[in-house]
Amino acid sequence: MHAKEVWMKGQVNRARSILEKSFEFNPNSEEIWLAAVKLESETENPERARALLVNARKTCGTSRVWMKSCLLERTLKNDEAEYELLQEALSLFKSAPKLWMMLAQFYAHHKDYERLAR
Repeated sequence: MHAKEVWMKGQVNRARSILEKSFEFNPNSEEIWLAAVKLESETENPERARALLVNARKTCGTSRVWMKSCLLERTLKNDEAEYELLQEALSLFKSAPKLWMMLAQFYAHHKDYERLAR
């Protein structure tokens, strides 16, 4: 993806512009949404990444987008938001194994062995 090449050259604002243009032509692309989230996450802009994920869940709402939303909150140590997102994601994607594994990891991390055993 061209935006990543530009970003790797240190041109973060230009990479953002490329991704913004990409949204105009393909607003439902999971790949574009997650590329934009990665750019913001890795350039230490977690609030921008979070805002992008909120929009991505509304726009394309795939299980992978939901998973990345949960991972961002986990990375930011926002346990309450991570748990709420996991619950909502699993209500939408009941057969998404990665989301179930993340929920089990959440319970294990918090030593909630009763829920983990269910």
